Amino acid sequence: MNTPEKTIRRTFLKTTGASSFWLGLSTALPSIVPQQVMGNNPPSDKVVIGNIGLGWRGNELLRGCVRNDNVQIAAICDLDMAFLIQRMQFLDTMADVDRQWIKGELWDTIPAPTPPGAADVYLDYRKLLDRQDIDGVIIAVPDHWHARLFLDALDAGKDVYGEKPITLTIGQGRKVVRRVAETGRIFQVGFQQRDHKNFQTVCEYVRNGRLGKLKKIRIIIHGTRLMDPVPDCPAPPTLDWERWLGPAPLVPYNPLRCHVFFRYFYEYSGGQVTDLGAHHTDVAQWALDMDHSGPRFIEGDCAVNPANAFNTFTEYHFKLTYDNGVELTIESGDGFDMIFEGEKGQIFVNRAKIESNPIDILQEPITSNKIRLVEENSEFSSENEGYISSTSIHIQKWVNAIKTRIQPNTPAEIGHRSSTVSHLANICGWVKRKLEWDPVKELFVNDTEANSYLNRPEREPYDT
Repeated sequence: MNTPEKTIRRTFLKTTGASSFWLGLSTALPSIVPQQVMGNNPPSDKVVIGNIGLGWRGNELLRGCVRNDNVQIAAICDLDMAFLIQRMQFLDTMADVDRQWIKGELWDTIPAPTPPGAADVYLDYRKLLDRQDIDGVIIAVPDHWHARLFLDALDAGKDVYGEKPITLTIGQGRKVVRRVAETGRIFQVGFQQRDHKNFQTVCEYVRNGRLGKLKKIRIIIHGTRLMDPVPDCPAPPTLDWERWLGPAPLVPYNPLRCHVFFRYFYEYSGGQVTDLGAHHTDVAQWALDMDHSGPRFIEGDCAVNPANAFNTFTEYHFKLTYDNGVELTIESGDGFDMIFEGEKGQIFVNRAKIESNPIDILQEPITSNKIRLVEENSEFSSENEGYISSTSIHIQKWVNAIKTRIQPNTPAEIGHRSSTVSHLANICGWVKRKLEWDPVKELFVNDTEANSYLNRPEREPYDT
């Protein structure tokens, strides 16, 4: 009797041209020394990990792990077989492993018998979590799956590196924070800008008073992209669409709802406000020394283009005010920038550059007896490094935390608080009025409607 996995695989091979297609992909892969999959450290010194979610961001994280000599990738998982096989072939190339079935019909199921030195592959993440030899998991799946996967991984005794925002809702985020405390597991949220020198520098200078009294932080990011709708259609035979939807409402497959575009749908994410915007709200929280708190008042305007294929905000201007009087704005516009405005001037920062007006604000170095956030003399220095390097640094800090059992630089509580700022802006946009937030109770003040957005209905059996 054919299992669903057998049927998916056979259909996939038939529809793609099987071996010639996937072997052709391997020729386009970058040339990396094969032993880098396993690294140069003895196996006993390595943290054994599994990677769950292998799409665009999951692939970046997987490649970051391949470059890390302190980890051994024991298994990978994705419910889209197209991603799964492509990433499997990438790892096999790195490890100089020959999986016979790609050239023929030797194996009928995934996971299949694994050659020595190769990673196991799974369509069902629960099978990966059952593995007792795996220390930690890197999870990079759509936002609506974050909470369930994080909770299951923690309950399985795994340390977790989880992509931002920590969860789809504020209520789910608090659940994850509690579960981390209950299980004693290590948790790193993927706010890797904390390991990027530009953002370390701006936070260090702001917190040391180089701008004088801070008045305002501006976040400028693109709104949801504009695309024409496309009709629903059957899901690809490689994708388990019902399981991809998971806790979200059951709807027909549409290519614009899936994979990289999911972030522009309210049902699965929060648009750019919780996508790229969450990276910058994390930096703002850090600069304000508000890692365990948040803003008090939220107000603003936003719009959704009714002709767009997506249903998250295409335009917005939100203002969030903290108890210390600092205003944080989240604005749609060109770029991916932050501007810090104080009594003595401004600092402009993004992943490519950092500048000040007047220029002498950044010219005088911070002395060692002040608040130090830039890690120039440490193992994790981000000197002259960019965004990709900050991701690798962030992963390494998680690996070190697994060994020391001391939480890394963006643990669950901090990641939850930073994600909450973005969620608050979106909720303000949905209810269309000024809101007051109690960051201690994590409730809106005297607002039943706004509080109803702290959680969302979840479809069984995928609910948390």
